[in-house]
Amino acid sequence: MAQLVSTQSPLQSTRPLTVGVIPDATTLAAWTAMPDHERLRTCDLIELRLDTLKLPAAELRTALSGCQNSTPVLLTARHPAEGGQGSPVAAERMALVEPLLDLATLVDIELRSAVEMKALIDKAHAAGVKVMGSFHDFQATPPDDVLRGAIGFAQPAGLDAVKIATYLNSQADLVRLLQITLEPQRLRLSSMGMGPLGRISRLVLAKAGSLLNYGFIGESNAPGQWPAARLKEILAEL
Repeated sequence: MAQLVSTQSPLQSTRPLTVGVIPDATTLAAWTAMPDHERLRTCDLIELRLDTLKLPAAELRTALSGCQNSTPVLLTARHPAEGGQGSPVAAERMALVEPLLDLATLVDIELRSAVEMKALIDKAHAAGVKVMGSFHDFQATPPDDVLRGAIGFAQPAGLDAVKIATYLNSQADLVRLLQITLEPQRLRLSSMGMGPLGRISRLVLAKAGSLLNYGFIGESNAPGQWPAARLKEILAEL
């Protein structure tokens, strides 16, 4: 029987979880039209990319309630410097997230925005919602001290987990990311590679302890992603 993530925080999971990304209205409609058993088969969480969905909160709420969604929700309003299509102004991205906090299990903000978004972190925690800090580099995998510094910054910033996503230009980059993933961390870590080595990296890193592992529903929105349903299937076999 499939483990129900909704009964606990996903950050407490003892197995790697699959996140199905919902970046646009077409994918949202496809998700809400799925039978319950197919949604369960597809992923453990859904990520609502609020910066690319560009839908009113009321419309998103109605869509999810219409399909009796029981899959935990991760809310993201990404900074444009890290792959987002929304505003660079923190307050404007916060305004996308706050009206939907009651639907969320987890919120993702960039580590670079943690200070500016302290009010959102506090509101999420008051609502029982965990907050993950993310770091993206779409060109390279930075030196180890930069990656460790990003991870080390998260806890003092009041965050509950860390996501590291970097472009892998070589096998050596993957080895370095693997080594960092294997290191003991105070917070739960999700790590993933992008580019030609992205797909294999997501399997290796999930096996090494990466908690949240992202796949696409419909069409890929990041280099190196697996279809979410296939990724979940493979991770269950590893």
